[in-house]
Order: sequence, then structure tokens, then C-alpha cells
Amino acid sequence: MGIQVQKIRIKNFRSLQQVETTLGEVTLLLGANNSGKTSFLRALSIALNGDRMFIARDDLFINGEGKLPSSPQINIDLKIIPKTGQTFTDEWAQVFGDDIQIDAAGSEFFAYRTSIDFSANQPEAKIRRYVIVDWESDGADENQEVRANLVKTPLFFIDAQRDLQEDLKYAQSYFGRLASQIEYDDDQKKKLEEGLGSLNSEAVEKSQVLAHLKTTLEELNKTVATKGKGVEITPFPKKLRDLHKGLKVHFQDGGSETFSLEYHGMGTRSWASLLGYKAFIDWMVEKTAKDGDVLYPVLALEEPEAHLHPNAQRQVYGQLKQMPGQKIISTHSPYIAPLASLSELRLFYKGKDSTEISDLTSFISGITPKEKHNVETSIMRHRGELLFARIVVLFEGFTEEAALPIFACYHWECEAFEKGVALIHCGGGDYKLYLQLLEALHIPWLVFSDYDRPEIKTKLNSAATSVGVSDMDGDSRFICLSSSIEDYLIDEGYRTEIQEAYFSVKEPEYSNIAKRQAERARVEGLSLQEFKEDNRVKSWKAKMAASWAQSIVTHSNENKRLPGKIKLLFETIDQHLK
Repeated sequence: MGIQVQKIRIKNFRSLQQVETTLGEVTLLLGANNSGKTSFLRALSIALNGDRMFIARDDLFINGEGKLPSSPQINIDLKIIPKTGQTFTDEWAQVFGDDIQIDAAGSEFFAYRTSIDFSANQPEAKIRRYVIVDWESDGADENQEVRANLVKTPLFFIDAQRDLQEDLKYAQSYFGRLASQIEYDDDQKKKLEEGLGSLNSEAVEKSQVLAHLKTTLEELNKTVATKGKGVEITPFPKKLRDLHKGLKVHFQDGGSETFSLEYHGMGTRSWASLLGYKAFIDWMVEKTAKDGDVLYPVLALEEPEAHLHPNAQRQVYGQLKQMPGQKIISTHSPYIAPLASLSELRLFYKGKDSTEISDLTSFISGITPKEKHNVETSIMRHRGELLFARIVVLFEGFTEEAALPIFACYHWECEAFEKGVALIHCGGGDYKLYLQLLEALHIPWLVFSDYDRPEIKTKLNSAATSVGVSDMDGDSRFICLSSSIEDYLIDEGYRTEIQEAYFSVKEPEYSNIAKRQAERARVEGLSLQEFKEDNRVKSWKAKMAASWAQSIVTHSNENKRLPGKIKLLFETIDQHLK
């Protein structure tokens, strides 16, 4: 469509004290609740639409000490560039006119500041828009107000409470605005309205109830001096201009009967509401093009996943990407986020007392194409929950994957994810890409790892170095075992629990009691070192992990329910969660 909103800079709006980020054709906003994503979308709406309804003195940023900015002013800067090439097309050059600037590289851009000033201490803020001549200098020319036609770049905000059934009731919904544009030529209009008149008359005449109502209501003709037809009952619209008011949407799911949308679930209705927007915006863009004009819509959407099952979430995201214009989408879905490219992700998180925004620009530039492919396919597609964690714990083996959630439930009396903790099996000790990704996203992390084999030591040291850690022993984020976790537990006095876990998974294989007893006798007769090295026991270690973990957390000695290193892991997590 010729242009793109490339950058946004926000100062002193709600939790956004000072943030700047780039925007792509699709941008996904990730982050915990209350991290600033909705405020970001509202700021976009103010800048593009001038929405006063979202602006009040209470929207000024307040720091951790409860103080307002020294200058009670909100600034929202936008930079718009040509989508391809260095210059705007003729159509957009006419829209932006003399407000177009040229940067040091010779490329055209249009940038402006929306200034919301509360310094006059009035109930309503003073809002003005100034041209930004040099984006990098972070200044606007207050002597040059914007003259460009900003109605050509409208923003459409859709929150998470969307419902097509509700949209049908309101003329200002996207469905209602499109439906209100229903038009017919004069001949069609006359023919259809005559048909509607006949249909209404016949419906009343053939219904005893409606005929009775009409007869009774005709008493109004005697009470009120009428010169026209008096009372009429019209079960169907009488005029074509009212046709959209009675519109209903029906939907058939599978082989069931077709039902009105009001009888379908919120997932279907939410999805249908988004498609109502798509119908509206496709129509507007096509109509604008036919008129020889230009339009660049920007969609600000909250939680496209609302009420939808995982497969539907993936489908609706694919449909969103095909919509015209720019899409800025906030989501909490681990099914949607992995579908985006790394360059489309923006993570919102709280710094000291304000929102910070991180992207993956530096991370992407620092890895190879193969590593980027691995991140997008292996990490993001299969471990997408890490994007929404308060802290991530990385480990290398299936044993830890089975055991750590059980220890977590004992320690917190709830599942790890309920505390915002993601327990991630990173596959054979490939920590490096995980750590670099988490660092780039500013997501806290810990590593819980064996440290007994040369290949694990090499990989872990390389990963630590890649994120600037030269001394793992001095970094509390690395909790390493000098052996495998099974050997560590045996040395800590948990041989009985591991032994019984082995019997619980191995014994069902034997067809008679004698073989079971023989295997028990064999294992119980092993020395401590022999037990550690026994191949039969080692071959079952992943399957027996859940069993020995459950035995340990229910140990008769309360002090032994969390082995030392595992206790240290959860105490370290607790420090990060404070």
C-alpha cells in the first residue's frame, strides 16, 4: 500500500515513561498482564486518530516515588516511510505534502509528534501535532504544525471483548458501518420495497396473533388525530435503508442444524467479529482504490486468541496476516507467538518503575541463518511458553523434565507455570541459543545441569561465554552437579528411592515372581558404585524419574524432601520472583 509506520516513540504515557521501537507489517506484542501492551496500542490510537477519549491527566506517567514528570506533557512520535524505495509514491506525496523530510541517506520520511500538554492545569489537555524534521535528534519543530491529511492513515482498535452478535446491534461497529452502506439503484429499490410491503401485509394477514395486535393497536387512530395510514405492524423492514438493522448471521457447524450466531459459543462469535472487520476494511480499501485515492489502515488488536482453541488460534493469526495494512497485535498465546518471525516480536517488561520494550534485532544479526532457523522451528514452535515466563529454568535431560515439576509442586504447592516459571528441556545441553534468546528478550533464566561429561562441560561453558559469563562458579544462575542427577541423588542418600523406582518400572516386564525376586536380589547386592554404573538401571532412568521424585517429596524425614541442589534451585527462583 505504499507506506509503513516504521517507528514509534512514546514519553510519559501511563507506564511508558520513555520507549522507542520499530514496527513491521505485522508486529506481535508479548508480555505479562499490566506490562504496558494496551497502553502502547492506545498511544498509537491517539497519534493516528487523535482520540481524546483515551486521554486524561491520570494518563501521565508516575514514577515509583509517586511523582509526575517535571513537564506534564505526553509526547507520541511516529515515523512513516515509503514501503519500497526511497521516495513516496505520487499519491502519498500529495497526502503528506510539504511535511515530507529527507534523512541523511537521502530517503524520504514523514514524522510528527502528537503533544498532549497538561501544564495549563485544565480539565482537558491541549493537543497539537508538530512535524519532526530530524527523527534522531528527538525534537519537533513547534513552529511547523502538521498539514498532512492523517485521515488517510486511520487506526482501528479492537479489544478482547469482541462479539459479532453485539456488533450486529450497533451502527458504529465495523459490521454495522459496512452494512449501513447497502445500496440499490432506483429500479431495484422500488421493486424490493414493493416486495417487502407485500411480505409484511401477508405476514400480518396470515397470523392471527399479528392481526389481533394490529386491530387492537388501531385504537390509537381514535385517540391520536391521524392523517396517514395510522398503525402498521411490519415484521420485516419496510424500507431498504433499515435493512441492515435486522441482519442476522447464521452458522452451521459440521452436520448440525444451522443456528443464529447468538446460539454459538464466544469463540465463534469473537472470530466472526474479526472477520467483520476484515470485510469492512477490504471494502474500504477497494472502494478507495476505485475512487483513485489512497488509504493505509492500521489495526491495533488485543488477544486474537480470545475464546479460541489452539488450532483456531493458528488459523485466525494466518487470516490476520492477510488483512490489508499494518497489524499491531498483543497476545498471550504460546500458539500464536511461535508463528511469527523473530523480527516481528516485541517483548514488554517492567524495568524499575516503567515499561521497557525489547526486540530481537541484535540477536538475529548475531546468529547464523541455520541458528535462526533452529530458533524459529525448534525453540519457538516447541517451547513457546518461555516467551511468557517470569523466569525460565533450563536443563538438559528427560530425567529433569519428569522430576522437576514434581519438586516444584511440593515447594510451591502449585504447578510451576502458576508461578510464571517455565521448566524447559533444551535437548542434550544445547544451552547457547536459549541463553542468547532469553538475554535478548530480558527474560531471567537459570541453568540446572549435570556437569560430568566433557561434551556437556564444553557446551555449557560456550553458552555461558556467549552471554558474557566468564566464571560460572561465581554466577548464581548456574546450578551444576558434578555428576548425573541420579548419581548426585545416590550420593545424597536417596539410593533406596531410586532403587524402588527402578523396580516399579522394571518388574512388570517379568512374567513370574521368581524373576522379579532374582532381579531385586541382584540390584540390592550391588555396591554403591556398581549401582551407579549398572546398565540395566541406567537404561530406565528417564522412565523412573517421576517415581523416585514422588518418593522423595513424600519422604518420612521432612528435611530430605528436597535434595540440597534442588532446594537451592527453587530458593534461587524465589529470589528472582520477589
